[in-house]
Order: sequence, then C-alpha cells, then structure tokens
Amino acid sequence: MSRSGDRTSTFDPTHSDTLLHGLNLLWRKQLFCDVTLTAQGQQFHCHKAVLASCSQYFRSLFSSHNVINNEGSKGDQASSGTPSSSPDDKLVTPSARPINNLVLQGCSSVGLRLVLEYLYTANVTLSLDTVEEVLSVSKILNIPQITKLSVQFLNDQISVQNYKQICKIAALHGLDETKKLANKYLVEDVLLLNFEEMCAMLDALPPPVESELALFQMSVLWLEHDRETRMHYAPDLMKRLRFALIPAPELVERVQSVDFMRTDPVCQKLLLDAMNYHLMPFRQHCRQTVASRIRSNKKMLLLVGGLPPGPDRLPSNLVQYYDDEKKTWKILTIMPYNSAHHCVVEVENFLLLLGGEDQWNPNGKHSTNFVSRYDPRFNSWIQLPPMQERRASFFACRLDKHLYVIGGRNESGYLSSVESYNLETNEWNYVSSLPQPLAAHAGAVHNGKIYISGGVHNGEYVSWLYCYDPVMDVWARKQDMNTKRAIHALAGMNDRLYAIGGNHLKGFSHLDVMLVECYDPKADQWNILQTPILEGRSGPGCAVLDDNIVLVGGYSWSMGAYKSSTICYCPEKGTWTELEGEVAEPLAGPACSTVVLPACLPFNK
Repeated sequence: MSRSGDRTSTFDPTHSDTLLHGLNLLWRKQLFCDVTLTAQGQQFHCHKAVLASCSQYFRSLFSSHNVINNEGSKGDQASSGTPSSSPDDKLVTPSARPINNLVLQGCSSVGLRLVLEYLYTANVTLSLDTVEEVLSVSKILNIPQITKLSVQFLNDQISVQNYKQICKIAALHGLDETKKLANKYLVEDVLLLNFEEMCAMLDALPPPVESELALFQMSVLWLEHDRETRMHYAPDLMKRLRFALIPAPELVERVQSVDFMRTDPVCQKLLLDAMNYHLMPFRQHCRQTVASRIRSNKKMLLLVGGLPPGPDRLPSNLVQYYDDEKKTWKILTIMPYNSAHHCVVEVENFLLLLGGEDQWNPNGKHSTNFVSRYDPRFNSWIQLPPMQERRASFFACRLDKHLYVIGGRNESGYLSSVESYNLETNEWNYVSSLPQPLAAHAGAVHNGKIYISGGVHNGEYVSWLYCYDPVMDVWARKQDMNTKRAIHALAGMNDRLYAIGGNHLKGFSHLDVMLVECYDPKADQWNILQTPILEGRSGPGCAVLDDNIVLVGGYSWSMGAYKSSTICYCPEKGTWTELEGEVAEPLAGPACSTVVLPACLPFNK
C-alpha cells in the first residue's frame, strides 16, 4: 500500500485470478463472444480481446482489419484483415463472412481446443498423442507461452520407451534442446549394437534420426566406442550412408574433419563423389544414385500454386502436401513466384515448375517462360534456362532425357509450338509443332508417346486427340473424344487414358463435363464410363497416386464456386471418393505431382 496525500493505492493479488475466472465463465456460457474460429469443421466461439492479448497473430489480424476499416475499406471481410507481415497469412481462408468468422486452415480442432483452454484457464492438458497438434497451433497463432509449456512437457516425458517418438516430434518442430535430450537415449542404445545390428539400423526406413549427418555422426560414435575392434568396419558402414544428402558445407566441416574419412581410400572416394555431386547442381537430376536419394519409399501428393477466387487475387505461391496420417494439407514450401495455369514435372524426385501466369489475364498477357527446380532434400529452388516462349494453359511432361512443353497461350494468342528441354545439356530446342494451335488442353504419356486431348482452338472447344512420337518427331491425329472439353485432366493408368472434368460451351454458357471417358491406345477407341465425376471440375490439379487418379481444387460452373476439396477415382473399382481435409484456400489452375519427401521435414516450421 502506498500513500500520496489523501490518495491510497492498493494492489489486489487475487484480481488477475478473478478476471481469468470471469472470462472463462463467459467463454463456457458463450456470452459476449465476438469471433468464431473454425478448425476441421468444428466451431469455437471466443472473445477477440482474449485472443489478441495472448496471440501476436490475432493481434496483427484484428488491428490490421481495424486500420483498413478506419481508412474506408469496403466491407468487413476476413481476407482484408489478414496481416501482411504474418508468415501464416495463407492459413486464413477468406470468405464472404465478416472478420468475426475465421476458418483456420492447418489447425487441428483438438489442438485449437487445448490452446483455447489455456488462454481462458492458464492450464493446458498435454499428452504424447496431442502435444504435436498443440505445438502446430501455437506456431500458427504465434503463442510462445504454449510452445514453452509443450517443450517442457516433452523434456520431462523422455524415456527409453518413447525417445524415438519424441525425437521425431522435436525434429518436425525444430526443438533443438528436446532433440538433444532424446538423442542421448538413442546414442546409448546404438553404442551397444553389434556390426550386423548397426548395418540394419543404417538401412532402416524411415531412418531413426532426422538427417544423414546425424546418421554419420552416430556411426562415428559407434566406431569410436571400441576403436580397436570396430574401426575396420568403417568402410562397410560408410557405404551405407548417403553422403550426397549432406549439404556441402557440412561435408567440409563435419565429415571431412573425421580422420578415417581422409585416410581410408573407400571413405575418401565416397566423400569425393558427394563433393562432385554438389559442385554440379544443374545436372543433379541426371546423376541420381542411391547415395543421393531420400531415405523413404512413400510417394506424397503435392499441390503447386493455383488461382484463388476474387477479381484482384494473385495466384498462390504455396506448395502444399497431403499428410495422409493427419488427413490434412500442410504447407511444404514457398515458390520463387506466384503462378497459376502452369505445369509441374517430376524428374528423379526433383520438381520442375514451368511457365504459367503470375497474374490472371484471359488474353495471356502475364504468361511466363520461367523454369525452376525444387529439391525436397534441402527445401531449395534453383532457376533453370527459361523456355523460348511464354506459356500458360499448356501441357508439359518428361520422356527419357527430355522435357516437352506443348501449346498454350500468351499475349500473341494460342500456340502450336512445341519445345524440348535436354536434361543433360540444359538446353531448349523446338521440335515439330502441333497440327493446330491449342490451349487449355490436357496430356498424358503412354508407352513412350505423348497424347494431347481437347482444349480450345481459336476460341472453339474441341474433342481432338493427337499423339506425338518423339523418335520420329511427328504428330498423328487419333480418334476424337465423345465430348468436347477443355481445362480438363488426362491421366494414364493400366494401359488406358482417362479424360476427366473440364467444361465446354453451349451458346455463351459454360457447362461442366460430367462424363468420364476411357481411351484404349491399342484399339484407338474411346468409351464412356458408367461412373461420372462427382461434381464439375475445371482446371483441377491432377496426379496418379497408388491406384487412384486424384483431382485437387478446380472450378465448378454449375455451383459457381472454386473448390478446395480433393476427389479420387479408382479405375479398378469404378468408384469416386473424397479425401478428408481441404487445401489452404479454394484454387483453380493449380498443378499436382507426386514426390518422395524426407521422413522428417524440419524446414516446414
């Protein structure tokens, strides 16, 4: 208590507890809630003041929205309130609803519920089954107190029984201290292994640690633990390591510094081969060996770029991947530029991004000739030589040692030109052109040949099918499809090609094409399948994964809506299914591919 004249200042230590108790009571009874958060379809009614007082994300979001409104912004939309400085801007799905309704993509409902529980009670209930979801939500919403409590929980829980699980969680979320504590248990176990068990551990999929460097260091510890009897195993152990997966600076600083890596001839050569591999980044996709391949055999579905709804929206610059275990889409990386109506091609587990447009324009004004290559091992991009022509709404594929880009549109109109990129010489050259200029067509590779279906020719929708023979460098006209369609997908499976989705014109109206057609290249014949597509999809991303043809996003003309869902067609069963989880925002004109990703994604933070 302090006195100043007749005034008295008294501090009540119970006030903060009383205030928090009161806010919790209001929350439980849903009184005076002024914002609704939605995660995985579940709604949570909250108070903006509570959220903003604990979360930098919400503080920026709500204050940015208020600034815009005070400056005369039209409407009260969630999208206009997204803080431009937040790294997680794309996680809020804009909608026609006002700022008091927010859909949080990438947040699990379980994780969000536990985080909100903490905000209103100062208590968070954690378990090894839920802590990863809580960490993800705290990262997205920028609540460091939750992260701190989660880290402390993990550190206190580490035991012989769970250290591998905790080590994986720590690697995924960049928790270096927790990772070191968990690795102590792993190292103690490893030191007691015999040679055969050590080899089995190095060959295991997924690996027991998150990086190839950690595997190397573990091997060195094992050898040094009983140097006299174990050191002769060094060459055999090192042959099992994939040194090209270790970044060049770490090869110099942490691998080359180990004595036997400099003195043993076998180890010397392994290190030199890895160094030479890193010296030629533009040719790495032509020099893949076991030593440079990711330690996994599971293909993952990627979604790249795409155009969100709205007249002034820029194309996306996100690369997302589908987490089959969590049944949700997650952000993998950011592209060097925004793009839609582009193409992606997988080459030896590198992802090549080609062309597209960085702003939407129906006349192809913003088409690009950019070519970039993404390396999932190091989460890195490099620029490759550009195409000779700007292209959007085209088709690209790989055949042997070449990429082919076919048709499309740019500011000069529809294109018939075809370019070939030599993966070994890093050069583009023209080959035989399409018989007719085409854009918004689809394509697929079958038995060493490229098939191009449908599209738009000088403003007219067509049902054509062309086949390109790269050996003869000639195009041949094949049997037309039963329906005219453009902005559709063509996918090859089991010696058949499947034309799915797209739309065509009837008068001045766009109509979704619901029929699915199957083409037999040997018989040169199309058949209409009994099972139509679930809903209209124009401009979806398309990829073949396992036994399914997967379509992501797209636009439905009958619904007048961009799509954020993923549907799968199984030709063997003739059935359609929808995957759980939606992409970060509705998109048309994205591209899809499948690649193998590292078992741990420490860069995805």
